[in-house]
Amino acid sequence: MSIPFTREIVSPKTEDKIRDRVRKVTEFQRPDGNARIVTEDDLDAMYDFFALPAVSDPIYTVEKPVTKDSVLRHIQRKAEAQTNGEGFMLASFDEAGRVTGYFDFTIWPNWSAAEFGGATHPDQQSSGRGRDGIFRSIDFVFETLGVHRLCFTAAHDNIRSIKLIDAMGMTRMGEVTSKGPNGQTRQSLVWEMTADDWKHIRMRM
Repeated sequence: MSIPFTREIVSPKTEDKIRDRVRKVTEFQRPDGNARIVTEDDLDAMYDFFALPAVSDPIYTVEKPVTKDSVLRHIQRKAEAQTNGEGFMLASFDEAGRVTGYFDFTIWPNWSAAEFGGATHPDQQSSGRGRDGIFRSIDFVFETLGVHRLCFTAAHDNIRSIKLIDAMGMTRMGEVTSKGPNGQTRQSLVWEMTADDWKHIRMRM
């Protein structure tokens, strides 16, 4: 079994609309600065960011071990995904060019579904910005991309993420074996939420 657990085929028109919106993404506003699409020109900054164990260890989509070559492959994979209308990677940077946070989006246009993961720089954690960044990203998925369903996954030992996702009121769907780009696997909890679910959650906040 893989995500999304709920798979509802949408019309070709809706699928094409989502792909077009994904291809057009260039940036979005995060609490730690305006995030933009990551390109190969950002390789050094992204390597420095992913080389931090506190950043990359919990993220199964980041190839291990982290090297400049592995980070370059990741950037290239996400660029190809955006060309296909199936994903993209964004990052925010400080005045010195250091990455302060990033988000990695995977889109399934034919199911009108998405998943995203991300991380903030350790210096930025526990500032409340990570939570705000997730909320803005959820708004972005539903409102800008026009996707109907959002998935989240988290490893069993990622207590911080589990508490945050549960607190948002998302529905636990079960477990899945998540597979990384170079074959590494982890057992992950899975949550799902629809755009309508999110509207009701937002009203309670």
